[in-house]
Amino acid sequence: MFERLLARTLAIAIVLGAAASLGFGQPANDSAASTYKTNCVSCHGVDGRGSPVGKSLHAADFHSVQVKQQSDAQLATVIAEGRGNMPPFGSQLSKDQITALVKYIRTLGKAK
Repeated sequence: MFERLLARTLAIAIVLGAAASLGFGQPANDSAASTYKTNCVSCHGVDGRGSPVGKSLHAADFHSVQVKQQSDAQLATVIAEGRGNMPPFGSQLSKDQITALVKYIRTLGKAK
């Protein structure tokens, strides 16, 4: 009986650990922030204005009129397919992750 209880406890722990590592149960904004930090911050900077490297590569400033005028669908396409020096992320990120990332980018563009 103890062995079955131990096996069940381990199985539950494994499932919960896998779910946590995949981002389940986290607010979408936290997940998008994590995705941004992993994939975007090196060029676009923490605040979306561009890192020194990003500026040298002409990375988009999320506070710019050009970015703000783009629709969410246009931004999602840029993320998925890339543009200029920006590589495509469509094979690395799901559509839901890209949608959440666009929403997160919009929050950066609104910040002062």
